[in-house]
Amino acid sequence: MGLPSWAIARPWPGAFGLAAGFTVQAAWTESERNKEKTSSCFMTKVCADDACTAVGVKLGLKAHAAPWWLHVRIFSFSFIIPSATLVGMNWGLPISICLAFTAALGAAEPKLWSLERLQKPVAPAAGEWGRTPVDGFIAAKLQAANLSPQPEADRHTLIRRLTLGLTGLPPTVAEMEQFVGDAKPGAYERLVDRLLAKPAFGERWGRHWLDVVRFGESSGQLTVDADKPQANAWRFRDAVIRALNEDVPFDQFVRFHFVPDEQNKELGQFIHLGTRLQDNANPNDKQFHRLDDMVATTGVAFLGISFGCARCHDHPVDPMSTEEYYQLTATFWDQVKETPKAKRKTIPLEINEPRVLGKGSWRSPKQTVRPGFISVLQRKEDSHWRTGNTELAALGAWLTDAEHGAGELLARVIVNRLWHHHFGQGLVRTPNDFGNLGTRPTHPLLLDYLARHLIEGGWRLKPIHRLIVTSAVYRQAGTADTAPLKVDAENTLLWHWRPNRLEAEAIRDSLLAVAGVLNPDVYGPSISIGHARQQVRDEPKSWRRSIYLQAHRSAKHPTLSLFDPPDYSQSVGARTTGATPNGALFALNAPLVWDLAGHLAKRVQSEAGEEPTAQVQRLYRLTFSRPPRAEELKIGLQLLGAETPEALRHYCHLVLGLNEMIYVN
Repeated sequence: MGLPSWAIARPWPGAFGLAAGFTVQAAWTESERNKEKTSSCFMTKVCADDACTAVGVKLGLKAHAAPWWLHVRIFSFSFIIPSATLVGMNWGLPISICLAFTAALGAAEPKLWSLERLQKPVAPAAGEWGRTPVDGFIAAKLQAANLSPQPEADRHTLIRRLTLGLTGLPPTVAEMEQFVGDAKPGAYERLVDRLLAKPAFGERWGRHWLDVVRFGESSGQLTVDADKPQANAWRFRDAVIRALNEDVPFDQFVRFHFVPDEQNKELGQFIHLGTRLQDNANPNDKQFHRLDDMVATTGVAFLGISFGCARCHDHPVDPMSTEEYYQLTATFWDQVKETPKAKRKTIPLEINEPRVLGKGSWRSPKQTVRPGFISVLQRKEDSHWRTGNTELAALGAWLTDAEHGAGELLARVIVNRLWHHHFGQGLVRTPNDFGNLGTRPTHPLLLDYLARHLIEGGWRLKPIHRLIVTSAVYRQAGTADTAPLKVDAENTLLWHWRPNRLEAEAIRDSLLAVAGVLNPDVYGPSISIGHARQQVRDEPKSWRRSIYLQAHRSAKHPTLSLFDPPDYSQSVGARTTGATPNGALFALNAPLVWDLAGHLAKRVQSEAGEEPTAQVQRLYRLTFSRPPRAEELKIGLQLLGAETPEALRHYCHLVLGLNEMIYVN
């Protein structure tokens, strides 16, 4: 008995489609069961004749991240079309059914939370525990869950946590003793103000911003020889550090990324920081590669929205059309024109004016477009912001307009980034995704309170930092009772302090600082790290803060590469900061750590003398900003009792490898 005619007619496309449908739906269903958020993304691409279709399955998001209507859309496209094809139907009918079905769903789907207007929440009372309005929002959630916050951490813990958080460096012994011995009211607040005024503040928080804007100092090409340095990119880095230290209002800071003033002119490099295709690439490919980078980075960095999916088709889950995507590319159009080198044969550009591209390919140009913005984020016509001389000025004005433009979303995104770096996770767990595939805020009223406080306070970031770090929730002890773990094991409600691992740069900087060899110079050209074939060793001439190391895209610094550095080719909102075997092996075997242990031993000996107890006491104050515990003192004295010439150096080497060195408790 032969196969039925419908199976013979079109077996392979239908079978393949049905299998793909089951795979997609199974992966999505599994992601909904997963209670741990991860940052992984599975992307399958099938490309033919420059037409690229992509099926993206965001894995590991919490259940509330995927709205019901998105499930139905995926189900319809994953099952109806391939099933109909398998039984011999033409593609047209099932596709039409799915499009009509999902269009009806689209009309009923709820408005994206991040696009709603900011609320005007009043901070709830937090009782005796509360110190700032932030605590009222936290206390309300804790009370609803029948949980209680932890008591305040001791002063040794607080100064280390606060100093690392605001400056990326451990406190000095003098700073620790000053704070611990300050019995006057307001000692903590005075410490906060001193740290916010330090140049190290801009270096610490500048590094966070460089992650977001995909700062790199090479072209990003795959081969070492082709990945050419971008000679003056360091000037953008210095401009970011300077602006953050001077507390330039964030709305101005954003506008300077597109149209800078004379004092902040280097911030205008932002749009040109992306990767480049090789010199001999088709100029049309080069042009649209750069345009796509500019649009995609602008969307993610400032608004937490991925615009890239709208290049080939209307965004499948977020409210952005293909035409709006190309209206944004039109804004950057004049920035990608290249002046051909003399006497060089060039391939002419196929598209000389902004157009919508069919399936994202410059080989399929469609209608022309004018520069414009995202309709769901504007309450005025485009002309309202087009008061300057350039389209980039209009873009900056729209992004920062909290009344009629995208300013309220901009404020939500940046205050969430601050919260993320202070606590290790944001109120929105996906700092670069405020769309339907991202997570919803755990404390939406608090997020809106902070965003509104930023706007009404003149867009200055330092007062937001101060509001957060002076709160009782930030000052909590890290020790956790076991009973509340049954209610909130992930600490979503912030009932205790969760230890966080330092980033790669802060780990290296802390090691250099406690050893007493960190060069405090600020600004200037980057320190070369060599390239993948011949990396420069981490040695004294390069012992400046890690933000001044060259951000080479094809070669990572040998020390930083062990602790999850960012991808300098794309916007990174949240780094991976888990424990890795490489970190432990680095502490044990890296020549840098052994060299620094020698410097630290000399420092301890110089400051504490030859008496072993004094040496152990000094070592712990230098490295962990606290005196040693009784057991630690006992072990230290035993190790120093060996009376070998290298005993103190070996002991310092051991202490530098302890977890406390790289975690904020």
